[in-house]
Amino acid sequence: MAESVKLYVYDLSQGMARSMSLSLTGKQIDGIWHTSVVVYGQEFYYGQGIMASAPGTTHHGRPLEIIDIGETYLPLEVVIEYIDSLRSVYTAEKYHLLDFNCNTFSNDLCQFLCGKTIPSHITGLPSEFLNTPFGQSLLPMIEGMFGQSQLRSNGTAVAPPVSAQTSAQAASLLQGVSSAAMSAAPTTVQPVQFVNDSTIMEKFFTQYKAVAVMFTSATCPPCKVIKPEFIKMIENKHQGQETIKLLGIVMDTGSPAFNSQKYGIRGVPTFQFYLNGKKTGEFSGANYAELKSQVDMLLFDAFPPHPHRKILLRTIVDQPNVPITYNVPGKLEMIYGKLNSFFEQEGIVLDVNQKKALDGSKNFLENPTTTTIEVASWKLLVDELLKKLSKDQLFPLLDIYKSLIVHKQVSDYYVTYPLQISNILEIVNSQEPPKKATWLMILRIACNIFANSTLSTTHFTSKLETSHRSQLTQLLITSLLADDAQIRQAAASLAYNCSTCIAIERLKKEEGMFTGMAEQEDDDWLVELSSAILDALTKETDEEILHRLLAAVGKFLFLSPADSSVANLLSALDIDGILDAKKKEKVIVSSKILGLARDVSELVKLSLQE
Repeated sequence: MAESVKLYVYDLSQGMARSMSLSLTGKQIDGIWHTSVVVYGQEFYYGQGIMASAPGTTHHGRPLEIIDIGETYLPLEVVIEYIDSLRSVYTAEKYHLLDFNCNTFSNDLCQFLCGKTIPSHITGLPSEFLNTPFGQSLLPMIEGMFGQSQLRSNGTAVAPPVSAQTSAQAASLLQGVSSAAMSAAPTTVQPVQFVNDSTIMEKFFTQYKAVAVMFTSATCPPCKVIKPEFIKMIENKHQGQETIKLLGIVMDTGSPAFNSQKYGIRGVPTFQFYLNGKKTGEFSGANYAELKSQVDMLLFDAFPPHPHRKILLRTIVDQPNVPITYNVPGKLEMIYGKLNSFFEQEGIVLDVNQKKALDGSKNFLENPTTTTIEVASWKLLVDELLKKLSKDQLFPLLDIYKSLIVHKQVSDYYVTYPLQISNILEIVNSQEPPKKATWLMILRIACNIFANSTLSTTHFTSKLETSHRSQLTQLLITSLLADDAQIRQAAASLAYNCSTCIAIERLKKEEGMFTGMAEQEDDDWLVELSSAILDALTKETDEEILHRLLAAVGKFLFLSPADSSVANLLSALDIDGILDAKKKEKVIVSSKILGLARDVSELVKLSLQE
């Protein structure tokens, strides 16, 4: 039986392309097209990986156009199997606005379903856009977000950057389009599925690690008694979790599509338990105690507790997963006065809009709960001042920046425009590092971006290609060995903040709650950070700095994957010997840090045994 295949078309720019394109590009572009494919009652699309939703219910709203692509004679299970095979190809990390996007996926899927491609005006839009001078000028900005484009090799000559005013408009449009393209809410799946087709049930076996199946019948009295208890038990196991660890299936044996011989069902209710698609247990009858025992055993086998949970690590477990931030502004009159004195010294005269942006920042810091700030204007002002002031004159500006970035209104803006923060971090990484005042403020800005978990985990600690993690890492490594103790303390705080991101991710994964967040776990990065921290530990003589560094190491170790190299590195570099030396030198004297040192040593030994 034929199934219709439709292409849903959306405008990611929400009408901005239609109204702005002619003046910006010299061409009329009616939309920045996003597409999805609707087949078998589901809408499939690509953003944060391959997603599926009920047709017309995605975050993109209602489609502007629905195109009838054709019909497919492929059965649902074949379609799902093909889409699943593409998941390793269409990952969030591989998304590229120009080269590998939602339309690439839609085109592939339509060709598989009915041998037809999607309209060329959709797939050809990136090339059309880049063939304009404005498109060429934006290519560096796009590549800064998504990596180098394959279209550059087609002879596209990159024009000089556009003017600041036009760039602001373009950045607004580009960032809006990028956010809309990449964002996607995960599909909601209920922990208990009611099934009357063996084929669909088999598909669930491949999708979920642990599956409990109740075979029932509408005419079975004991089934009616135990069925609500089965559903409640499965739902309780799922409570508080965003992902499903245990899927429950209620299978109607009276359905014509059910094959009783295949599953050996001779009576109902019968319960079967599957781990990684293989049956691990079975019993018949309305026995609640046996059902609970089998479900608990299945969950334990599917998700055994981490070996680190077998020992008491109080000093590590009790460490709060809260970043160290610098929330209290300095004396504003003095800070703004110093900045204005540098303006006079360098002959810098602010125009009306720039003065308004600077005054607006001061008003906001004085009354953050009752006033707002025009963050876009503030960003443009900072861009200009970063060019005009010397590195050692930047500290009052960066002091203001540090105080602003902890506020959600400001940091949410930088989630969309993170490049400026990255440029600030790189000031320390230049051949001639700045003096203490500027260096310290840059480190405090780096610490304060962790006040917004989306900003920090997406742009500064994730392994996404568009992440600015390398700039953060270089700042941290350089600062850990600075001569000044205040700089080393801020660097130790930054190391601790990085470790909290790792700790939060691991806890979320353990609880089945890891969704909507870029992947942080990266063994190479953790080894690089751990090596730098251990080098700093060896030379450190300040107990409070040592405390923060040791706490970061503990978080890098706790709940680490079995293939983590961090424990091997720490053992090879003799962390026990380093800590013993610190105790003998009386650098470590407090009972709290002595306990932390003991627990870190235990974690290293336990991790090496895994």
